[in-house]
Amino acid sequence: MNQDKKNYNKLKKYWKLLLKDRSKINRVKYNYHRPFKKLMREIDIIHYLLDLDGELKASYELYHHVRYCLKTKDFELLKKEIFSKHHSVSRYMKTAIQTIKKYMCYIENTFKHDYNNGVLEGINNLIKTVKRIAFGYKSYYHFRNRILIVRNLAAIKKA
Repeated sequence: MNQDKKNYNKLKKYWKLLLKDRSKINRVKYNYHRPFKKLMREIDIIHYLLDLDGELKASYELYHHVRYCLKTKDFELLKKEIFSKHHSVSRYMKTAIQTIKKYMCYIENTFKHDYNNGVLEGINNLIKTVKRIAFGYKSYYHFRNRILIVRNLAAIKKA
């Protein structure tokens, strides 16, 4: 953006289109876009932005290839894509590629197994929220019971 002052506003306004899933890009409907001063489709804007810089285009293509591999859970295709030569991508993308290469065995495990720690993270978040809202408990027993009640793991006894 900073290298191209003429197209700065276009890049600043439409950078999220470059991250949008290719299947969700509008290829039919025309809308008026003020920076371009004309009716355009989302696909036209993406092509315009990608034609500005070859490095941006190469990074865009690599990004969407990796997204496709993740979506289809095709580890072999991901490995092939990551270990191929990427000379024209941005240095930020090269750093991301190096990180992916470093953790490739862990990434393979996520492709093979559907386990994650989302439930555990949710419980931890709930406990922190209860702790923050309560401004501290005098008794651990009361704190524990409050967590169990909020999680519907303990019932309140009615007299």
